[in-house]
Amino acid sequence: MPITLRQLCATEQFGLRVLAGQDQLDRALTWAHVSELPDPTPFLDGGELLLITGVSLPMTAAGTTRFVRTLVGVGIAGIGFGTGLGYEEVPQALVDAATRFNVPLLDVPLRTPFIALTKAVSRAQSEDDMKALRNNYQSVRRLLQAAVTVNGTRAVVRRVAELIGGWAALLDSAGHTVEISHTAAAAGIERTAPEREARPMEVSFVTSENEDVISHPLTTSRGKLMGYLVAGCPGAVGSLNQGIVITAASLLTLMTARTRDAQLTMNHLRTVAMHQLFEGQNTLARNISGELWGGFPIEPFQVFHVAGPVGLLESVSVSLLDGLSRDLAFGITDGALIAVVSATDSERILARIKGIDVTVGVSDMLWWDDLSRARRQAAQAAAEASARNLPSMRFAELSESGLSAFLDPDRSTAFAAAHLRPLLEAKGGSDLYRTLAMWLAHNGVGDAAATALNIHRHTLRSRLARIESLLQLDLSSPTERAELWLEYRLLGDAPTI
Repeated sequence: MPITLRQLCATEQFGLRVLAGQDQLDRALTWAHVSELPDPTPFLDGGELLLITGVSLPMTAAGTTRFVRTLVGVGIAGIGFGTGLGYEEVPQALVDAATRFNVPLLDVPLRTPFIALTKAVSRAQSEDDMKALRNNYQSVRRLLQAAVTVNGTRAVVRRVAELIGGWAALLDSAGHTVEISHTAAAAGIERTAPEREARPMEVSFVTSENEDVISHPLTTSRGKLMGYLVAGCPGAVGSLNQGIVITAASLLTLMTARTRDAQLTMNHLRTVAMHQLFEGQNTLARNISGELWGGFPIEPFQVFHVAGPVGLLESVSVSLLDGLSRDLAFGITDGALIAVVSATDSERILARIKGIDVTVGVSDMLWWDDLSRARRQAAQAAAEASARNLPSMRFAELSESGLSAFLDPDRSTAFAAAHLRPLLEAKGGSDLYRTLAMWLAHNGVGDAAATALNIHRHTLRSRLARIESLLQLDLSSPTERAELWLEYRLLGDAPTI
């Protein structure tokens, strides 16, 4: 810390005597400035010890009060009055004004030159600057030591938190957390989110709830955003060491860029391996699975089809590799991330992926002989989930609704209504429609349908003949019956034409 007035006064060789403002002596001094100007404030920044001999001191008490009030207005730390030259004692008007505004007033004896006080303040500042420089050097050293550990990114984030006495987190370019030092950091990350969204390429500062938070973007020399380093420090405003955060952000930028290049290569290898897997050559994929995924799925498995922007698919990749499971294989191919996941681990992995803004289709539980079918199921489920604006869907949910689930609902319903219009608009059309539905539901067995309708079988035959005439079709044709049943499933029991 810079030197304080109390420390100056405690130095016996200076012989300073405090005449006012005794409770304000612990303020740190920015400088010791000598001036005999009637108004020295244009040359003051605040925090200085102003040294005067009274050459330009106003002659009246009111003028002296105005003089001190002006000095207090610019944040003066104290006044040192040199006695033994123009004045044998500090003027009482100055003592009274300093007491009124509670500003420290020091009697500086003739034997203590002003230059000695200036040198003392300067020397203390130099020592403080040197200490800060040594601390920053040690901080940079510790950050570099963290960077070369096994998981350098995580180590750097945690080291930043340690050095600033707070928390830190690394986010990807979409704002999702990649590494975090403390769970309490989530609130600070959330508070800075609006600033990142409004100005994604700029450093932002937020102070709230007695905490300083800085969000620093990680950008390449070409201006590509790779993520953010967010850090927070509770306590007094301005207590967060921004230098450490800036240094760590530069280091993480280099590490992320290098990791990104390696990740692109690994992603390409994973894609090639997945192509081999789907071509039935799982021996090759299995042999290199340890290097690519850390393990390999076991039967029975499920296939995930994950659709979304490339940046989010990369976030999914990070989640899958982050110790979540070793019983999987995945790769980004044809604009989607395809993952083969052991059924025993699928629920846990699906829950993790749902935290990212992507669409997921999940196949049934199948075996290696059915891998291609599982992939088609997952793709169909993902497409349907996207159409329904759902985060995920299982193929089992899709297949429960039959073939109609794969049809465009508006177009297919409109077609069914148009096809059956002659029947529905005919006299007694509602009875004819109900008769047709019941007969189809009983697989064309007349007696069973007539009993369900509570009509005679001859009446049933008569109605069926009329239906054939109105719709111009042959009910003995399996194709015709299948289409009519699907149309009934689309329109329901009470269609509106």
